[in-house]
Amino acid sequence: MEPWSPDEEYENTGPGGNGGPTTPVAFVSTQQSIQLNVNEVEDDRTPEGMVCMGTFFRRRLIARSIVAPEALKELQSQQLFSGPVRLGLAAVEQDPGLQCRLYALLPASQFQEEEEEPEEPWKASVPRFEDASYGEQRKPENEEEVVPLLLGHIVRFKRDRRHPDDLAAEAADVLRAVLSDDRPLTNVIDKILEDL
Repeated sequence: MEPWSPDEEYENTGPGGNGGPTTPVAFVSTQQSIQLNVNEVEDDRTPEGMVCMGTFFRRRLIARSIVAPEALKELQSQQLFSGPVRLGLAAVEQDPGLQCRLYALLPASQFQEEEEEPEEPWKASVPRFEDASYGEQRKPENEEEVVPLLLGHIVRFKRDRRHPDDLAAEAADVLRAVLSDDRPLTNVIDKILEDL
């Protein structure tokens, strides 16, 4: 099975699709927002011209990823982590067991530029792409749109799985392990750094 590359857009196509066989993907997220901090951290594997961004929860490093220095400065100057955010985790079953991507789910409103001109009255009658993407099911009024920001990669080895027959339960357990103070993060591998 091909490795799940950090830079690859993962496409999960259903039966009859032209993207090849279906590989199940589980996505779980925290119910509550939590306070995270991001800062540059030292790592000998960081390529020249890039920086290693560390994500901290309760002063504990929970993820690392490689970013351009300008990207980290922009995150910090925009104060995107000044308030609590939700965490999300996407997981697929691939060697050597479970490969996961950890995301910060940042409110999309933080990325929208303020409009200089008032919105045209006719726009209210035109369907928006965002609304159409939900099909018949409308997005709940109180559900805020989010932008996922990749924080790092996590691998749980096959021998360490707690729910070998339930991908969603396994993904939820990995996310709990990331946030738990009393469970060591021995299953965390900085895969994005190793691949560079």
